[in-house]
Amino acid sequence: MNRRNFIVSSVMGAGALSMFPTSALASNNGVSLTNIGKGFERLLDSVNHVSISNLSSGVAKTHQRLVAALNESGYAYNTTEVVKLSNSCYAIPLHKQPLLGFESKELALIVKNNSTSKFYILNEKLTKEFSGLIDNFSLNAESHELDLDAASFAFPVKVVKQQQGRETVFTYQNKFNNTIALKSTRKKSEVHLS
Repeated sequence: MNRRNFIVSSVMGAGALSMFPTSALASNNGVSLTNIGKGFERLLDSVNHVSISNLSSGVAKTHQRLVAALNESGYAYNTTEVVKLSNSCYAIPLHKQPLLGFESKELALIVKNNSTSKFYILNEKLTKEFSGLIDNFSLNAESHELDLDAASFAFPVKVVKQQQGRETVFTYQNKFNNTIALKSTRKKSEVHLS
């Protein structure tokens, strides 16, 4: 193949790929909870995988709205089940693999409060902080030989605030009424407890 034909065919191939949605090229297999972070590996015994058909009607409706948002944004996820973190919180591990760049691992949460439920999508930085919170709490409890439930401490019971923009914030209350804020900016991310 001569140089001119090589350049033309390369440009035509790149043009064809640019018209293809990235979600069509991404894997349709969802990422597992253990692939997201070390903290989630520690809690495998306390979480359950629940089929979509076994969700309560309120959570199922919220899940349908979440799926529409995920499909629109090009996320890959497990379409048949969710991970039940607690009686009031469900998780769906997500990943997005753009045509160019690195795969992102994120987390969608459905939080049920009283009779209503809402969904939240934690970006990759907030997901890492969330996993790190679980991991650090578990390590501290083990090092002090305390029998503390990391799931009750780390998982949301009520979401106080979600903000996106220059600073992304996800603030929630746990089972013990502690307020936990996961914050990220372009340069850093952190967890605040109160």
